[in-house]
Amino acid sequence: MNSLWRRTTIAILRNGLVKLDIRAKSLHSALYNLNIQNAKKPMTFCPLNISYITFRNKSKKQKDLDSDDEQDVYEDDASLSRDSKVLKFNTTSLRADVVLKSALGVSRNKIEQVFYESKIRVNGKKIMKKSSPIKLGSEIDVIKSISPHNPDHLYVSRVEVLNIVAKEESIAITVRRFKNLLIENYEIDPYKASSNEDSNE
Repeated sequence: MNSLWRRTTIAILRNGLVKLDIRAKSLHSALYNLNIQNAKKPMTFCPLNISYITFRNKSKKQKDLDSDDEQDVYEDDASLSRDSKVLKFNTTSLRADVVLKSALGVSRNKIEQVFYESKIRVNGKKIMKKSSPIKLGSEIDVIKSISPHNPDHLYVSRVEVLNIVAKEESIAITVRRFKNLLIENYEIDPYKASSNEDSNE
């Protein structure tokens, strides 16, 4: 109750209607001397405007404001190019033809035809068997054609093996796929177009 009276007294003093020396007199005598009934002007009480803003985080984790400084951008990294895509799939074996079929999304007959034309390279070397095993970090290229602008370059579809995880009944493989990539011709055993391709072009 006392706090209410103190607030109203302070509000009256702030409006400049009545100036009293509160220090010299007690609160009760100050209210008695006001004589509210005989006041000529109607007294107005203005409450103190107190505003506050509450901040509430919806997540319990602290937000890291300096996270922009921690991002590393590698401009020369081939993995950041637009024509690449990271894929995850399950397979039962690590044969080159099975991995290519799943990664490129083509039929086994198409992979078999490309194999017999000697257009499949693993880490730059021709494979002699369709069942050649694929290891972590392997780069599998399927040669599409020789570049028409520069005969020393090839257009290939490349599959890079990023991760291999063995499960109970299958093998989970993560690859990066480039559908159309321009590379230099291989130094060891360079690719040469067959006579059938020369007649088609």
